[in-house]
Amino acid sequence: MPEHERPRGVLRVGDRVRFKDRVHTVVGLSGTTVRLVDEHNPASMVMFAHLMASDGFELLDPTAPTPGLPPFGLLDTVPEVALRKARFFEKHLIKAETGLPPDAPKGTVPRPEYDPQ
Repeated sequence: MPEHERPRGVLRVGDRVRFKDRVHTVVGLSGTTVRLVDEHNPASMVMFAHLMASDGFELLDPTAPTPGLPPFGLLDTVPEVALRKARFFEKHLIKAETGLPPDAPKGTVPRPEYDPQ
């Protein structure tokens, strides 16, 4: 669906919004919680309904390109158990794609049966 046809009340990571007289970038969405970052303050989290109902709220340029995430990224909002599982599977996916685990010493070559070449 093109951005200009997005249903009212839909936010996406990368959207810029005006909230509490400042411009923020949406850097995370989890359930009904929106994670916002502006250029002067660390990330803040706000309930979606509160954000949308606040005086002066405005969705600015919804078609702006997604910005680079701050170093903490979106993983700060993930429960620890899910994060451990994701990291476990990430290692296996990297090994499947490259033939080597991500922590392999430099210069290591994959076993022939795992070499993606």
